[in-house]
Amino acid sequence: MHRVFVILSLFFTISFFATAQTTPKDGSSLNYRLVGFSFPVNKDVSAYQVQIAKGNYNDEKSFLKNIVTTADTKRNKVIATVPDFGQQYTWRTVYINKDKKINSGLHHFKTMSVPEVNPDSMRLRITKDASAHKDAFVFLDGNKALYDMTGRPVWFFPDIEDLPRETTRPRDLKVTPFGTITFLVSDRIYEINYNGDILWKGPENGKIRKDSSHLNNLHHHEFTRLANGHYMALAFERSLWKLDSPLTSAVSSALHGKLKRDSNNVYSQKMLFGTIVEFDQDGKLVWKWNGSDYFKGSDLYYHRMAYNLFDLDNTHENAFYFDEQSQVIYISFRDINRIVKIQYPSGRVLASYGAAYTPGGPSYLVNGLFCGQHACRLSMEGYLYMFNNNLCNSKSNPTIEMLEEPKTVNDGMPSVTGLKKIWEYVCPMDEVTEKERAAILFNSGGNVLELADSTIFVCMGSSYGKVFIVNRDKELLWCAQPEKWDSSANKWINQIEYRASIMSREDLEHLVWNEPLKK
Repeated sequence: MHRVFVILSLFFTISFFATAQTTPKDGSSLNYRLVGFSFPVNKDVSAYQVQIAKGNYNDEKSFLKNIVTTADTKRNKVIATVPDFGQQYTWRTVYINKDKKINSGLHHFKTMSVPEVNPDSMRLRITKDASAHKDAFVFLDGNKALYDMTGRPVWFFPDIEDLPRETTRPRDLKVTPFGTITFLVSDRIYEINYNGDILWKGPENGKIRKDSSHLNNLHHHEFTRLANGHYMALAFERSLWKLDSPLTSAVSSALHGKLKRDSNNVYSQKMLFGTIVEFDQDGKLVWKWNGSDYFKGSDLYYHRMAYNLFDLDNTHENAFYFDEQSQVIYISFRDINRIVKIQYPSGRVLASYGAAYTPGGPSYLVNGLFCGQHACRLSMEGYLYMFNNNLCNSKSNPTIEMLEEPKTVNDGMPSVTGLKKIWEYVCPMDEVTEKERAAILFNSGGNVLELADSTIFVCMGSSYGKVFIVNRDKELLWCAQPEKWDSSANKWINQIEYRASIMSREDLEHLVWNEPLKK
């Protein structure tokens, strides 16, 4: 009788704490199929098993008949994948000690469903199965979802406070070293956890403006959390740029109302420049690099005068990479085919890779190595690599370029002298016809990420969106095509992507538990 009482006491203790501490919480509505189950530790047991049934049940007999997944663990938490979105699930923990098993109470949750994870509306069609990267996961910002390498969605972008999922277009979705997700929406920057709870967001633009322009400090293109916990993003600033005087009547007329004139009768126009901003965890602006400080004294003056005097953004800053170990930042400028390397935190320009504009010279210059690029990063071997949109030759496919930098800095004078091409890969588009290829312009998006085994993960961006992994021997290791169903044309069409990111199984586990990666 005493033994029965002890067992019953243990069962009721487990049930009580499971109700108080168990996740997912009873009645939860989840935006993912890959679920983290946690429950109280019991030092008197040697193992645990999580049993999951499809459906909502309150009696053990019905529950046992419908178990679809079990997960065994020595710890008091485990990750398991449930079969479908839009379903009810019942689960429990079995506490195991030698030949004894004690069951917790039954718990319930459901997985939500949205069009982005409905296989009849949107999909990631696998065209080459993964081999060495079977356990990886891929974020697609156009699809607003996370996929496994078989093309099945496991997570989708949920409704988040003032960001209704249906109308929100996240960009640059990626996991951070802190087990969180960062992204941009329009001009705003956010960090969320796996459940979609906002952990951090950038300060309101008005708090860091230096003038009344609504364009100042709007965030765009890329947003990253740094290893020190700070946040870095691209932003805009508007700054006065002096014009040649005297102005022609045509220029004066075109710029009427947009100019400022000083006491010396010198005219200036407000122009839009790219910047980089860094915030601490409290949202305080702790560092900023102003693109105008560099470009106002550079050869860009001649590009601007020859190309388009009235263009507010004729550099198009679209990517950056912060090498935190060597304390340098690479910044990509699409419309002038240039990558600028700056020292952190001084902001000094160490090198400028691209062709130099000259007085009376061409308004648009090609540097022979990359054109309209949308990403730039540093490889583990120290090579500069990028997604080259190859816009100077619209009939050619985008390429991945890997370049060795010159040994000496060029002090910001634009040049490609000394840059040595180490590796190049032409992105595959074998499945499209010549007519279809001619209609695709790679002027937006695309990115590259070197993986731990030195292979390269690629998103081709634009209206094409293909994602793939390629090794240094130029062997395609995995390939997939994001697509959506076009009901009017009654066929699948390519889904537009801007960027994609990839994470390992270890990254995913830290994301599920919202735990920092171990250094």
